[in-house]
Amino acid sequence: MKTGFHRGAILLVLALFCAVPMTGAAQTDDDIARADADAKCLKCHSRNLKKKLEDGDTLSLKIDVEPFSTSVHKVIGCTGCHRDVAKGKHPSREPITSRRAYSLKHNETCSQCHATVHEEYAGSVHAKLVAAGQEDAPVCSDCHSAHSIQPRQNYHPESGEPCSKCHKDVYDAYSQSVHGVAYMEGNTIRGEFVQAPVCFNCHEAHDVASTVDSEKVIAQCTSCHEVAKIAHDKWLPNAAMHLESVSCPACHAPNTERRIDLLLFDQAGQSAASTNEAVRKQLDEMDAAGDALSSTELWKLMRGGDDAGMPEDVTLRARMKVASGVEAHLIAPREQAVRSCESCHNQDSEAFQNVTVSISRPDGTGQRIQADQSVLSSPISVGSVGGFYAPGGTRIVLLDWLLILAILAGLAVPVGHILLGRIVRRKK
Repeated sequence: MKTGFHRGAILLVLALFCAVPMTGAAQTDDDIARADADAKCLKCHSRNLKKKLEDGDTLSLKIDVEPFSTSVHKVIGCTGCHRDVAKGKHPSREPITSRRAYSLKHNETCSQCHATVHEEYAGSVHAKLVAAGQEDAPVCSDCHSAHSIQPRQNYHPESGEPCSKCHKDVYDAYSQSVHGVAYMEGNTIRGEFVQAPVCFNCHEAHDVASTVDSEKVIAQCTSCHEVAKIAHDKWLPNAAMHLESVSCPACHAPNTERRIDLLLFDQAGQSAASTNEAVRKQLDEMDAAGDALSSTELWKLMRGGDDAGMPEDVTLRARMKVASGVEAHLIAPREQAVRSCESCHNQDSEAFQNVTVSISRPDGTGQRIQADQSVLSSPISVGSVGGFYAPGGTRIVLLDWLLILAILAGLAVPVGHILLGRIVRRKK
C-alpha cells in the first residue's frame, strides 16, 4: 500500500516537473519572437537614419539600443506603439509636417494603454496649452521620452527631471527651500513618517493645475501640514481669516517680495473666473499707456456686465502673495517665518505698495496687470475689493470718518435722552 502511494506521489511530482518547463518554453518562445521582430527594426534604426520634414527640418530616426532594452515598453515591442507600420508599407512615404505634428500624433498613441492617465492629462494646464497651440507645451514624450521609458521607481527627481526641463528657475528655488534641502538630505521632514515633497506631490503628475487660483495650492500645503490651523490659533489673532487671506509663502518665504493680488473670481463656481477675449481686450486698452490701473478703471471693469464679456456673479478676491511663482518655492524653516504684525499692518508696508489684478485665460495660464495702490483705499473700490480690509494697511479715510460719525450718532442718542430728561424735570 505504501509502495503504491509513494509511486503515485513520485509520478505526480514528475508530471508537474515536466509541465513547468513546457510553460516556460512557451513564454520564452513569445519573448524570442518579439525580440527577433525588434531586432529587425533595430537593425536599421540603430543607424543614423533621418527623415526630411515638410517644414525643412530633419527628424532623427535613430534608436539608442541600450536605453530601449531597459525600457518598460520593451515587453510590447516596436509594433506595440507603431501599429501603423505594416509589411509592405515600410518605410513609410507619408510626409510629416513637423516634429511637433509627429509628437502630437503619437501623444494619442499613449492613450491606447494609459486611458486613465491620458484623461487626467487632458484636463491639465499642459494639455490646455497644447490645445492653444503653444509649441513648447509638453506632451507625453517630452516628460517620459519616446523609447527609454523607465519604471516609476527608477525616477530620481534630485535633478528636477522632467519638470526642471521647462521650470529650471522654479526648481532652483525649490532646491534651496526647506523642502528641497530635506529631500536631498534623506527625504524626511518629521522622522520617517513624512517625506519631503517633490514637484508632483504638490502639483500632481499628470493633472497639473494652474496656480492662478492659490486656493488649490493652499489645500496642498494643509494636506501635509494638517495641524497648521491649530498651531496658528495659539499665537495669531483671527488665525482663520489670516489663513484665508494670506498665502503660505507670504509668511514662510520671508526673504521675498510681497504683493496684494486681486483675482477675478467666479463666486458661483468658487474658482478663478475664465475670461473671454472681450475682458482681456478691455484690460489691454486700460493698460495701453503702461501705467497702473486706477480705482476708476477697476470700477468700470467690474461694472462692465455681460456686454463687456464679464462673467456673471464675479468679484475681486484679494490675497496677499509673494511676487512670483519662483519665490513661492523659497519656503524657509519654520523658525524663520514672519511673525511680526507690523510687517503688514501699517500703510507703509511693502505689500500694499505692490497691487496687481489677475485674470485666468482659457488656456489655464494667468495674466497679471499692475494696479495703483489707491484701489485698496479708494471709496469707489469698496464694492470691488470686498472681504479684504487689513487694519492699518488698507485704510479708507472716508470709512474712518463714517465710523466716527456713526459712533458720535450712537452716543448722541443716549446723551440727548439724558439731557432732555433733566430739562423736563427742571421745568416740572
